[in-house]
Amino acid sequence: MPNKEVGDEFEALMRESARVAAEYDSSESDELVDPTLELSERHALRRVKGFSTELQDISEAEYRQLQLERVVLVGVWTEGTSTMAENSLAELKALAETAGSEVLEGLIQRRDKPDPATYIGSGKVEELRQVVISTGADTVICDGELSPSQLRQLEEKVKVKVVDRTALILDIFAQHAKSKEGKAQVELAQIAYLLPRL
Repeated sequence: MPNKEVGDEFEALMRESARVAAEYDSSESDELVDPTLELSERHALRRVKGFSTELQDISEAEYRQLQLERVVLVGVWTEGTSTMAENSLAELKALAETAGSEVLEGLIQRRDKPDPATYIGSGKVEELRQVVISTGADTVICDGELSPSQLRQLEEKVKVKVVDRTALILDIFAQHAKSKEGKAQVELAQIAYLLPRL
């Protein structure tokens, strides 16, 4: 049964994460760090271009001092006023900037419901592709949660990495988790999010 296999894989990942966290806890001593140094270091941290959300080493999050990710935001407006849709995209922009991204453009499409294949309609996908090319963006962030198939198909069509709101929020938590327990909780949440997308 596929669901049982997925559940077994998830349980194995959880056990491995707990084992690694326990080893990490026993080998690391708690250190006091100057909070101003952390702040200045955090300002110097940038995400790796093309960095996947897949966890390479689930014992700790890796941050690298590289270039700023350049993003285009896209949202689907299904209900409410245009002001509400714009506010939601403005909130997504603030989240993206908190994660260390440079927001280049934002697009909103009015639809009854998100497209089941690509989240936005085929015409808007082509428009999004042109915006990505003209701005030099390397990532698209969608203002909603995408299914694994929507994520894959949209990435194939726009030819850059696509991230949804949930992945963005998990990334922010991972960047700001300081305690061992906090890091472990974020890693477990990332595993739970990534599992159906493998």
